[in-house]
Amino acid sequence: MPTFVELPKLTLTMEEGTIGKWYKKEGDRVEKGEPLCEVETEKTVDVIEAPASGVLRKIIFSEGSIVPVNKIIAVIAEPDEVLPDLERLIESAEKLAKKTEVIPAAEIEKPMEIEEKEGIKVSPAARKLAEEYGIDLGQIKGTGPEGRIVREDVLKAIEEAKAKIPVTPTAKTVKVIPLTGMRKVIADRLTYSARTALHVPLTIEVDMTEVVKLLEEVHPEMEEKTGVHISYTHILIKAVAEAIKEQPIVNSIVENEHIKMLGDVNIGVAVALEDGLIVPVIHNADKKSITEIATTLQDLIEKAREGKLLTREASGGTFTISNLGMFGIDFFAPIINPPESAILGVGRIVKKPLVLDDEITIRSTMTLTLVFDHRIMDGAVAARFLQTIKRLLENPRMLLM
Repeated sequence: MPTFVELPKLTLTMEEGTIGKWYKKEGDRVEKGEPLCEVETEKTVDVIEAPASGVLRKIIFSEGSIVPVNKIIAVIAEPDEVLPDLERLIESAEKLAKKTEVIPAAEIEKPMEIEEKEGIKVSPAARKLAEEYGIDLGQIKGTGPEGRIVREDVLKAIEEAKAKIPVTPTAKTVKVIPLTGMRKVIADRLTYSARTALHVPLTIEVDMTEVVKLLEEVHPEMEEKTGVHISYTHILIKAVAEAIKEQPIVNSIVENEHIKMLGDVNIGVAVALEDGLIVPVIHNADKKSITEIATTLQDLIEKAREGKLLTREASGGTFTISNLGMFGIDFFAPIINPPESAILGVGRIVKKPLVLDDEITIRSTMTLTLVFDHRIMDGAVAARFLQTIKRLLENPRMLLM
């Protein structure tokens, strides 16, 4: 029997991927586990391995093709194996895969499943998109098999509808920047988050004086011993990871009308790039020391800026930190990184007068803004989470234990 190579769902929010490079050509011998092709997924590049040994009999999607998840991209079989009516065989395999699929329906797009409504054949993904944008399916000509309407047909109709809307110019256009690639991924994900999550911000001021003192005392010695530069961000990541253990509901996602509390504490840190931003993930941050967090984050940031970040290094996050303090920002309310339940906006550290033991003194302060999804947690829980972070940062030596 032939083996069908599918495009797997590599991240929770992945809907499609782009075939970047085929390492093999049709007719080549492949071994199980051998790299087969490169796939660009959202902001990363991953390698698809051969699921079985044999001959690569058919490459269905060429380099540069945009492919929905779970779509068959290639066929592996023995060299003398007869493959009659390959197209029908592939379609049957895809239908069978959908019947036995164990991934929750909310996580995947099913482009090859046909729905027929009022005589119109349409994929579920296309129908959902049409309903969202108010597109009349009766006015769309399907380009899929047997004239079915697929997601790309609806996207085309949306663009055509936008083109018909008269735009009143407010100023002379000097440059047009296409909303494609990483910028489009960011736009799509954050738009989805803004539409689905109930964003509520909470702000708290933290006295960072003890953290400043701690870094002045121990950082030179730690850097000399380990070669690792420790910063406020690394201490903050550790504090957040410890606070999550006290308020585990923060480490949750909404899926299929259920709240799923996650076991691993994986902290994402937003990193600005020239053409957008990416969120490398420190997996199991609660089990790492501050030095280990610093080493891991430094490696991830270097990879991100060189475009070498792997999919697993930019996925699986359960909580995100976004720091704009280096730009002189005092506080801001970032959009939650889906499907997570909260995100922490970090402002600059600034000296200001505070009342301490009934005396006015100059202290180093920082403002933290937690934006949480009110579907998952209430304000009191989010407030306690912020209080825990504040307590740990104002007593940072607890984080060294």
